[in-house]
Amino acid sequence: MQEAEAFKRLYPEEYLDRFLVKDIRPDGRGLRSTREISVHASPLSSAPGSAVVRMGNTTVITSVELGLFDLGEESVAGRLEHELDVGPLGTTHNNGSIARNRQQTSAVSGRVRQILCRSIDLGSLKLSEPGEEASPGGGKAWALHVKSVCLSLDGCLFDATLASAVAALATLRFPRRLEQLGEDAAGEDGGRPEGDGALRFLWVPACTAVALHKGRLLVDPTDFEESLASAVVAVVWGRRADSPGGEEPEVLALELGSEGQRASVDAQLVRRCLGVCGGRGTSQRLAALASLLVEDIDGGEADGMMEA
Repeated sequence: MQEAEAFKRLYPEEYLDRFLVKDIRPDGRGLRSTREISVHASPLSSAPGSAVVRMGNTTVITSVELGLFDLGEESVAGRLEHELDVGPLGTTHNNGSIARNRQQTSAVSGRVRQILCRSIDLGSLKLSEPGEEASPGGGKAWALHVKSVCLSLDGCLFDATLASAVAALATLRFPRRLEQLGEDAAGEDGGRPEGDGALRFLWVPACTAVALHKGRLLVDPTDFEESLASAVVAVVWGRRADSPGGEEPEVLALELGSEGQRASVDAQLVRRCLGVCGGRGTSQRLAALASLLVEDIDGGEADGMMEA
């Protein structure tokens, strides 16, 4: 075992290639297999919405904080911000400067925020008195501060962070009265959005990444596999929230990342990536997150082994 670890450190590419020529990976998965995922809803009783997601050895916990802000004359929607913290506990190795790591973390957080803003109905966050007709400008709206903390990192930080944020927002319940936030009451129902007090989703998103290594495609790569890849393609799939189990998922976003290496990606390679990551594993990830939108959440866990 020690000899294998020493060989891995000294000759990482040769170590990986010895597995890939047999169409397996160091952790025993096939090239197209995703890792086990678990979703634990509402682990933080002090937060109105929270969730822990584990994908393999990558674990991210997310909490949601609520606030209010005054809408401008032309504003008609609420606000969502995302923050990601990858501290010492969330780092398996140090392959760059502190500034570079912070820049990468900020980029991941920005991508997560973009997908979340596209996936939820920000317009439903505008508060209104019971019986009041919606009108542009003025009034108050909810501000959602979504904070994710990476507890352990072994690849696919964006995938796990997005899943954790979606799960936390799915468990979010708005207070019935604004005094719970230290504000004056806004009507009998607290001026909350229409519905059952839950956040209104438009899409249920989930990401599956694909690493490119010497012509091979590795679905849901580990940190070690990402470090040797010429590029990583992140595909965000989504199902419409009003029919989470009845339609085929659609591609919401596709991004290419390359750590200082030249990566040639053409349309054929993109089609290959979509083909290998759009299978059973992605469908089960979407189903696990969508189930949180239709169930009453009182702490629970959903597990599944994802095989593409």
